[in-house]
Amino acid sequence: MYGANLQTIPAGVDGRAALEEVKKRVAGKDGPKENSNEAKIPYLRSDHFLVRFLIARQWDVEQACVMLRDHYKWLEESHMSDLLKDSFPEEPHIKKYYPQAYHGCDKQGRPVYIERPGAIDMRRLLQVTTAERLMQYISASCETQIRRRLPACSLKKGQVIDKSLTIVDLDGLGFSMVTHNTARSVLKNVVKIFQNHYPECAGRTIIINAPKVFGIAWTFVKPLVDEKTVAKISIFGTDRAAYSEALLEVIDADQLPALFGGKCVCDGKDHQSCMRSVKGPWGDPEVQQMLDTMPLEDIMTPEGCRALIIAKQGSSQAEEEEEAAASPGEAAVPSSTTAVSTEGGDEGDQPKDVSVVPQMTSTTSKTDLDEEAEEAKDTLAGDLPIGRNGTSTELRNAEMEAIYLDDEYRTHEAAHMSTLSEWVQEYNDLTQEIGRSVIERAQGYYDSRSLWQQAVQEFAQKQEELDYVNKRLEEAVRDLAKAEAAFVAKDSSEKGWLSDEAWAQLAPLPEEQHSSAEDAMESPTRKMVEADPRLLRTLRLAALGDAVAALQWRRDAGRAELAAKNRELDESRRRFEQQEQQHVGCTWNCSVKRAQPFYDKCRMHQIKIDAQLSVLRSIEKRLQQQRQIVAALEISEGVHHGGPMLVTRSRSRSCQIDELSLHSFEIKGAEPSQEEFRDEFMTCWGSDLEEDRTP
Repeated sequence: MYGANLQTIPAGVDGRAALEEVKKRVAGKDGPKENSNEAKIPYLRSDHFLVRFLIARQWDVEQACVMLRDHYKWLEESHMSDLLKDSFPEEPHIKKYYPQAYHGCDKQGRPVYIERPGAIDMRRLLQVTTAERLMQYISASCETQIRRRLPACSLKKGQVIDKSLTIVDLDGLGFSMVTHNTARSVLKNVVKIFQNHYPECAGRTIIINAPKVFGIAWTFVKPLVDEKTVAKISIFGTDRAAYSEALLEVIDADQLPALFGGKCVCDGKDHQSCMRSVKGPWGDPEVQQMLDTMPLEDIMTPEGCRALIIAKQGSSQAEEEEEAAASPGEAAVPSSTTAVSTEGGDEGDQPKDVSVVPQMTSTTSKTDLDEEAEEAKDTLAGDLPIGRNGTSTELRNAEMEAIYLDDEYRTHEAAHMSTLSEWVQEYNDLTQEIGRSVIERAQGYYDSRSLWQQAVQEFAQKQEELDYVNKRLEEAVRDLAKAEAAFVAKDSSEKGWLSDEAWAQLAPLPEEQHSSAEDAMESPTRKMVEADPRLLRTLRLAALGDAVAALQWRRDAGRAELAAKNRELDESRRRFEQQEQQHVGCTWNCSVKRAQPFYDKCRMHQIKIDAQLSVLRSIEKRLQQQRQIVAALEISEGVHHGGPMLVTRSRSRSCQIDELSLHSFEIKGAEPSQEEFRDEFMTCWGSDLEEDRTP
């Protein structure tokens, strides 16, 4: 035992004795089954592994052993050894509809996990995989974190790294996602896996772009999460400057995707490429080689985690000795035997005693803050002062505008929260009346119907866009033909001849389209061709030809997109007909028929809530812009009047203004019911088959 782990031992408890007792018991009846795959992995009974479970159970030996026994059983029953060998061929589709990735390390050397629930398309995700298969994918990823990523980070940093930093981007999160029954079940099971099987692996979590609709999901999840984990969560709204600054405090810019305010664009072009790339020590060939050859239980120790650094030091020393031998006349520069790798570490790292791992920086618990401080963090406009002595009229007007926008935002936010609360109450009433299992079994049918309806609309929209391009192309071809005929006409006596005004109207040059008449006359191109009208007409003819070519390209691209939409339409129709066929013989007791009132109400609420979210985002954007204007004016006037306090106060407020409290997202009644704690995923062709179908 070492480092921060020692601080978790309660007073009066002999930590060493507790660990030895657990080691003794997992070597026997509380350990993996004899000859099982888990029994062949020494790390699963190593000090580092066992201490995590002891910490999770406050160093209670009996409770830790129960937790470990359940974990070994879960590893065996979930066939984890086979899952780790599974290539998951559907992974590209999963990542498309469920964007998540491990990308780089934070300043402490911890892997950074990024998840974007706001971009999840649950309906399409469940068409490329099943909920059960998705859980297998997530479980395998968690185990890979333990066996590969954390050890890789430990080798790179030269310290035991056993926690990660998580970024949760909620941009785009809507009502349909937080109320999706299968998504709720998946979320519940994921949290359960993290809590029961991967304790003490979560470092800090930073939630960004959080809309108030997130409150439905958060209130559902919170009872499933232990207080220590909740205390590590920070939450931010949509102010990019605020959350980017918070992220850059813990992650270097070259490790943070540009998507969130960093500088990393993995392929150099697409900001989304960071979500598809392999960036981190686990992708380093040197690290991979050591992971393949060195026992995991040895790596995850204060001494073993320095193996890569020591190997590099030995190689460096050997090279220096060879250089010294080759140049005996030159004095060799001695190398430090205590140097720490500069790759992946914090700036200014000092050599550390290998027998002790430094204590990790912990996130300040929000539970230590009083309620007034928490509520103060929920405001978007902050403590904007009014009419301070010495401020300009411009600044006072800017502050008043910000306060007005803040009041407007709060009014709409209150209405929005009221609508969410109404839905939660109606949701509970409907599930009580219809039955939660009935609603869950009907989810697939209504998902497939919704996707088919959406595909019909998208196909019609693409067809309309293509029709518009074809119309424009026909007009452009006619204009080109007219211009070609006019170009060969020598004077007004010949057929097709056009005046200069008619030419300008038929084929305006780019500078004529985007400039006033006077500016167009003064343009360099116009002056260059004034002496040669035929050259001007040639340019006009070329512009028409370019326009035709561009429209032809748009037409071809539109045809390809329409064909793709047609395939999506056919596939969504096929899936819906397949779902409908399953219920063709159902009686009035069919889950689809019984759940219809729920899904009809859900659709009505979604329209209303999404409209409210749109208004809130618009006001919030204007408020953030106004807030930046106020901050800039304060800084400017502070510098002008030599007032450093004004500048400091403005910057401080700008940094903290968008950090929110999790408490403000809680919605009464949205907590999970006891019925939702079951593990299975329901379908109409499952447990209610007999009751739903006619004899």
